Amino acid sequence: MRASRLLALVCLAGCASTGQPALPGRAVLEQELLARGLEDEQVIVPFAVDAEAVAWLRANVPEQGSAQARLNLLLQRLTVAEDGLGVAYDRNTTGTAAEVFRERSANCLGFMNLFVGLAREMGVPAFFLAIEDKPIYDKTGDLVVIAEHVAAGFGEGEGMLLLDFTAGEGRTYGSVRRLTDLEAIARYYSNRGVEVLQAAQPARAVEWLEMAVRLDPAQAAAWVNLGVARRRTADLAGAEAAYETALEKDPRNVSAYQNFAALLKLRGETKRAEELLALVAKLGSDNPFAYLSLGDWSLASGRRDEARRFYRQALLIDRKRPEPLAALGELELARGKLAAAQRWLKRAQKVGPDNERVKRLGEAIARTRSRA
Repeated sequence: MRASRLLALVCLAGCASTGQPALPGRAVLEQELLARGLEDEQVIVPFAVDAEAVAWLRANVPEQGSAQARLNLLLQRLTVAEDGLGVAYDRNTTGTAAEVFRERSANCLGFMNLFVGLAREMGVPAFFLAIEDKPIYDKTGDLVVIAEHVAAGFGEGEGMLLLDFTAGEGRTYGSVRRLTDLEAIARYYSNRGVEVLQAAQPARAVEWLEMAVRLDPAQAAAWVNLGVARRRTADLAGAEAAYETALEKDPRNVSAYQNFAALLKLRGETKRAEELLALVAKLGSDNPFAYLSLGDWSLASGRRDEARRFYRQALLIDRKRPEPLAALGELELARGKLAAAQRWLKRAQKVGPDNERVKRLGEAIARTRSRA
């Protein structure tokens, strides 16, 4: 999806279809796994449905009717609480189909594991879709999580049916891409790796993420996540290799550059780190935390005007987050402008009084005032 205030960014998986696929078969998936040196029993297939879910399906969705009508009914029955399963949105856990059915909560990928699995049980060849519009950026502890969205699709071309599960309104679908089953499974492993990493279990996270990149070596985000997990197990050489692979797969991956730069700084390779961060600034990003990280680096290096530009860019991207406001307060405090720092603190406290960076600024101002 923060050493010296540089962010560790990890990515959560949340299409123009080239044609209506045949109903995906387990035999095909087994062949693809064997091609990667994996036996079927070594891999969790998250969209496999159990007997309890199948029995629920038979009782709630009739076998008659068009595929589109039955898919819409399935979506309704899964999400509506009254007389339905009532699955609630929970962005924090990526469940398998069985887990989502049992726990009645899911993020978008977890829900689609259940939805796609049940759709195929009906004989309808639904598939996973990656929604490639603007992702959601959030901070959990010292990790910045980049959450991408996943939906389901059926059909082809302009007539493709897109079926979604989301907590918000007004989502756009400017760019969608069909995922293969193997890609969908890899995203499940990558998500679980990030979630385990958030739970401060980096060694377990490495296991999940190594499987993710084995299943889908082209997924740059999973390589970035693996690099973060390896770094947190003190495997710096492994982390560097993962970041380099991520950049081979996607030379414009800002998260890979930033995490690589943080690793280089940790090893004392400041010049190389600055070169990578300069590339981040040139590439641009819609991630406010990317600019906060650049600003922190500039401020630590004494380049205050540059830091201000980066912090203001972060604020321009997302005015609802408290971190850019607190960062500008820290900048003013570093310049010896206590009154200006206090004004930024008040603005930041209105947006996020419990935010760690806001509280840190408040404590720094209190110390400065006590010394005055």
